[in-house]
Amino acid sequence: MERLTATLGTSTAERCAAAFRETFEEIHGVSQRLVLRHIARKERHLRQVLGYALENQTTSEYPFVFKYSFCNNEGQGERIRTLAAAVHLLQTSTLVTDDIFDGARLRYHHPALHRKYDLNYAFIAAELLQSIALECIGTELVQGQFPNQVPVLSLFHQMVKDLYAGQYLDVHNSSNLGLTTREYLQVIELGAGRFLANLARCGALLANKPKGAAEKLATYGYHYGMALFITDDIVDIVRKPAETGKNFATDLKRRRMRLPILLALRLSRRNDAVFLRHFLEGKDKSGPVLQEAVKKIRKSGALDACRIMARRYLDRSFESLDGMGESLTVESFRWLSERLFRAQGLQRCLATPT
Repeated sequence: MERLTATLGTSTAERCAAAFRETFEEIHGVSQRLVLRHIARKERHLRQVLGYALENQTTSEYPFVFKYSFCNNEGQGERIRTLAAAVHLLQTSTLVTDDIFDGARLRYHHPALHRKYDLNYAFIAAELLQSIALECIGTELVQGQFPNQVPVLSLFHQMVKDLYAGQYLDVHNSSNLGLTTREYLQVIELGAGRFLANLARCGALLANKPKGAAEKLATYGYHYGMALFITDDIVDIVRKPAETGKNFATDLKRRRMRLPILLALRLSRRNDAVFLRHFLEGKDKSGPVLQEAVKKIRKSGALDACRIMARRYLDRSFESLDGMGESLTVESFRWLSERLFRAQGLQRCLATPT
């Protein structure tokens, strides 16, 4: 049965939207200060490179999910501010490496870090951002002000491992025409599903919430993360650089086997499927050829199929909150799913598979 999205009152939606923006702005500022604190003043160029990685960023779900899995009231957010900033640094490090692997020219409407400086500097920046994040997490947890420090620290290291494993599989499966949908889902599970699941689990554990509540929040994070990644796959080929701040169809040009191309290969008519296979196997990724590939993906109905799958994950994110009662956490997470639901036009899907 089709599930309706959660409906929030105007005042609640406005509060959540403001909290989302304010959380990012605060955490972003803290993360910048953490970087400066860990890099000596005399290392001006290095500070400049790392600073550039954090410039011009847009709002992010990651610190928001971590913060509101922890908070029972707004005043508690200050306790995990440094940890949330470390989460932001971890995510930023993955964006730097993603851009390298994808050969992206733009990030946030500006040259990607490896284009602005150098490939070697970009790798070093990613490693340093990750190292600073993990050091800050360890320093915060060792002070003993939170319960469950050891399992939480272990989870953070597991998240980093999963992210790298996901990036490896993503690169390894480039132009793998035999990649199955199940295998694709395993890739994005490592890159987004488990990451957000463990972020939510960590926040709940640090707040000493009951095990059942922590697992429900982790289930929410998993399904939200999967939906987020799938919609990002869609955005790559439907929105212009002026909207996204990134190059158009970067994943497609780099022959990354994302869900739209996987489904298009199966749903397209024979001639279109042959064209897409030749596109993936060939070297010509010029503008006209790329545009024709995008046109055939859209024509196949693959994007609607992607939206249906994303909607299914979002429906499950709502369902994971059932039975938890009303709280700041539940309210914030319902709003977050509703935000993605509306931003991607998923209400226009005809049906949700059961």
